[in-house]
Amino acid sequence: MSEPQVKLPRQSKGKRPYFFDDPAIDQMMTFVIELTAEVSVAFDRLDTVERLLESMGTISRRDIENYRPSDAVEAERVARRDGYLKRVFRMHPPQATYGKGSDTTPRKSAPKPKANTKPKTKSKTKTKTKSKTKPVKRRGKR
Repeated sequence: MSEPQVKLPRQSKGKRPYFFDDPAIDQMMTFVIELTAEVSVAFDRLDTVERLLESMGTISRRDIENYRPSDAVEAERVARRDGYLKRVFRMHPPQATYGKGSDTTPRKSAPKPKANTKPKTKSKTKTKTKSKTKPVKRRGKR
């Protein structure tokens, strides 16, 4: 007997939850989590292929789909997944200094510009000639 198929709604109800002030960071975290899940599944599938090739020599897609890991194999996979997730989601220093030896002390970040202000830029070239035009005098109140 086949199991009854459950139909799920195509769209979720309610608004999408946000966890960070910037929605772009939420979107980036969603990408990272989804990609991490896909890579973890690929690791498990590769492990299945390697184990089947080792035991059988040649395999088919059906062999891969029908494979059920033993408790020992499942325990190995759980340990691998745990280590993988800890590596992917570990806390990184605010500004890591990769490639500079063992120095991983956080650096001070540049101050953020105030809203509605343009950053001041300095001209790298100085002109020695004076302008030949005179400043215009304005009449009336400012």
